[in-house]
Amino acid sequence: MIRFVHTLRLCGVAAALLLTSSCAFFETPEVTDPNNPDVEVFVNNPSLSQIQALASGTEASLRLGYQGQGPYLNMTGTFGREVVVLASNESRWYTELLGTRDLDNAAFYNSAYNDFARCRRAAQILRESANTAAVLSAEQKQVTQGFAHTMEAISELYMLNLQGENGIRIDVDNPLRPGPFVSYTASLDHIRDLLDQANTELTGGSAAFPFTLTTGGFTGFDTPATFRQFNRALAARVAAYRQDWAGITTNLAQSFYSETGSLTLGPSIAYTPGQPLDTGNPYFQALNSSPATLVVVQRSILQDTLRLTTTGRDARVRTKMARRATPRSLGGINGTYQPTVYTSNTARIPIIRNEELILLAAESAIQRNNLPEGVRLLNLIRTRSGNIGPYTGAVTQAALIDELLLQREFSLFYEGHRWVDYRRYNRLAQLDRELPNHQVFAAMARPFAEVAWDAANP
Repeated sequence: MIRFVHTLRLCGVAAALLLTSSCAFFETPEVTDPNNPDVEVFVNNPSLSQIQALASGTEASLRLGYQGQGPYLNMTGTFGREVVVLASNESRWYTELLGTRDLDNAAFYNSAYNDFARCRRAAQILRESANTAAVLSAEQKQVTQGFAHTMEAISELYMLNLQGENGIRIDVDNPLRPGPFVSYTASLDHIRDLLDQANTELTGGSAAFPFTLTTGGFTGFDTPATFRQFNRALAARVAAYRQDWAGITTNLAQSFYSETGSLTLGPSIAYTPGQPLDTGNPYFQALNSSPATLVVVQRSILQDTLRLTTTGRDARVRTKMARRATPRSLGGINGTYQPTVYTSNTARIPIIRNEELILLAAESAIQRNNLPEGVRLLNLIRTRSGNIGPYTGAVTQAALIDELLLQREFSLFYEGHRWVDYRRYNRLAQLDRELPNHQVFAAMARPFAEVAWDAANP
């Protein structure tokens, strides 16, 4: 992990040093692109150590969107009415983001889009570099492409989750001449295509990557064969977003899906605080602490706990949220509970895990009207994750979709899903408006830099 984070910073530093090494101290080196002066060092026949640096940098950069000024989970959690950020030093968290006014496309909270775009760009540079690397065999180049295309796909998926019907740019190989924004549907199709292309590359190449992934978040998914299982899990999620119900089942069969395996199995974002240049999980809050930026559980989540069972308290409620000794009240919102999903500053953030895959299998069954199978799979989650009895409600498609969304709400609480789920099921109007002047947004505002670029380049 030390190498993992250290490499991320050294990528730019080493490249800059290489560019100036042949120049006199006071000479200015010739730079083709002043915005990316160090890229050429890597994309023209890089060494194995440079390929390693780019791969580590790509992996590390995925964390950026989780921990910027507008962290991904706080943004999606706020819009999905999972959490409220009661920040004593920034009222826009509990006013503007809850809909007291239109969103500001230049505000701090739009930063995650740019951070995930950086990850996408890092992955693109990695695959461009691998293509020119004489040190790599054709098979090694192929699996490197599979890794890079998968990382591009997940970066774009996070960007699209934030942008919704605004869509995203998909033609960005030349950062100085990007293509136009395309629709939500076209964006999803492109992400699917990236994942499918990566799947082929990971299948037909070498048995090992020519670089090492971290010993943290990708343990068990650090070979082309096992990373491919991660790729297919992401493809199952994208299939659900595309309403390709049969595609969910096809992709799950090639993923790490297991009805008996650990529910937490899957790649994650890892943290090693205390190590040089690393940091801790930014979503960890000690119970009853009073930081300036305090995240609390939104009241509709607390109300929904009553829908889980009438015979006992759900285990997920006990472990994922706790009552505060001293509530915090700001802007007419009273925060009595705080999330305890991330129990320490070393806690990992799931990228995708087996519990979600079981819920995706249940969704596929329900949507294809195999209702008994949907009930069976939902009961796996109710009993294994919630430690509550089996489902006893109506066995109709409508009732089971309600149950599915409820189980996803608590199984995947504060992992970035509820807002996306309610949007794709056209249920945003059902999300709680805690105060009369609140509204629920369907998407972030398109970032100011993107709008400005299009205005300057019609």
